Amino acid sequence: MGASGTVQGEGFVSVSIERSAPAAGEAVPGWRVISQASEKGSAAYNEDMSGAAGCCAWIIDGSAFFSGAARTTEESEGAWLVRRIDAILRANPPEDLTFPAWAERLERQLRQDYTALGEGHPEREAGEGPSAVLGLIRLRRDGDALRIEGAVIGDVSILIQDGDRIERWTDPSSNPFEARTIAAATADGHLPGEVISPKALAQILRNRRSLNRQGGYWAINPGLSWAAGLRLFSAEISPGATVLLASDGFMRLVDVIAHHDDRGLMDETKRVGAAIAELRRLESADPLAERFRRVKIHDDATALLVTPDLRDGPIEKPSQDGPNNQGE
Repeated sequence: MGASGTVQGEGFVSVSIERSAPAAGEAVPGWRVISQASEKGSAAYNEDMSGAAGCCAWIIDGSAFFSGAARTTEESEGAWLVRRIDAILRANPPEDLTFPAWAERLERQLRQDYTALGEGHPEREAGEGPSAVLGLIRLRRDGDALRIEGAVIGDVSILIQDGDRIERWTDPSSNPFEARTIAAATADGHLPGEVISPKALAQILRNRRSLNRQGGYWAINPGLSWAAGLRLFSAEISPGATVLLASDGFMRLVDVIAHHDDRGLMDETKRVGAAIAELRRLESADPLAERFRRVKIHDDATALLVTPDLRDGPIEKPSQDGPNNQGE
């Protein structure tokens, strides 16, 4: 990693890394959760989730835009999709598969799940329905060192701080589309109590025509192929490194409000945990988005802060009876 910077990753590239098997009795690398927080925004449901299992940790941020009736009743379709991805990760984190191979499996599973959810409902146009953006990290031994591997699709952020070095992994493909939506949302000003303006919603639906296409933007979507949009990252880190996985709602503290830069946000999160209360105070001081231009006054905000955990004890032999299918 360099001293500081944002890395956009290698889109549309499949990377296979040869690894030797860990020796018996060698400490198993995983993640220790330092702090974790999530809070819903202006909408009715929180469509963010984060978690950690085995050597993996993740952040997921969902949304749903469609015409006609919803296919869910107790939650939004975006929340349904995020919860499903989280359950799959917790039950069987991709500790050994390459990220592209895992993404292809997830794509097939979610397509089947959403088809089942849609039984008895009208067909939708391609791109309508729920989507989710994802940041996923995995910790590996690399000889005597540690290596973090990452996969990102969409506008979540993974910040890595290791000594005086800091780096952000993200996917900028949605930036020009988000700018158009913000322009539409703020053209006539926000109305009090309005979550998303009709103009902004119309722009979002226009944006969806570019979802998961070359020259467009990328997100997990059960009705469209998305695995080709996965961006892959890798870096060597020390045992004392810290990693922040954050939704774009939490990253408003840097990217919209400019209350911190990446380093300042990392330092603050390590010191006091995810400062969602401070974020909400700053957003509430601009209730019509006149100073800080944004689509929703409050977005779902989620942050997970982790550090390497070199657990003692022998590495267990993996089961030969197939994947672990137990849920949360």
